[in-house]
Amino acid sequence: MEFKYYLSGIGWATCIVEINGQKLVFTASYLTDCLSDFLRALMDLNTFCVPKDEVRKKTECEWEGEPEGIVWTFELKEHNKLMIKADYYEDELCKDNTKTLIKTEYPYDDFLLSVLKELDALIKRHGIIGYREAWYNADFPLTTFLKLKHYIIHKQKYPIQEVQGEFDLQARSNLKDDLELLLQEIKNP
Repeated sequence: MEFKYYLSGIGWATCIVEINGQKLVFTASYLTDCLSDFLRALMDLNTFCVPKDEVRKKTECEWEGEPEGIVWTFELKEHNKLMIKADYYEDELCKDNTKTLIKTEYPYDDFLLSVLKELDALIKRHGIIGYREAWYNADFPLTTFLKLKHYIIHKQKYPIQEVQGEFDLQARSNLKDDLELLLQEIKNP
């Protein structure tokens, strides 16, 4: 399993995925916030990252490349197996004619670990503000990334406290812990 993701110009990102002998190389544009959508699609499958009533068995996201695109579909199956499908279309105006570039199953945690290790290196290489500048004024999906990173390291829900605020209960994380997690290296299990 290989997952590479890098910013390849202002508003452009290139992704290389090779899994079970199937390979995809795609350059996406800023028209979709592809990294944010990709991580959200993976997070929405995870009971440790979203409320139980919001967990989904199947998710989808789309990357546009002007005019081509990729539609990613993820489905969580028994024994934490992730069905991964990537359909390519040549023109966004004609999405009925697609070619499947990847269709396989892989352990969810192993796939997520590969993705997060690459994105961990990406954010450390560019920085939070540098990423925004390079990805045409869209922020790195920090909240989603940190929730998934905490899960992959600790196999538990991100620590959030409910604290009485001035008017009502407020959800809070510890900023020091947030920053330490951001800087922490992800090690192989």
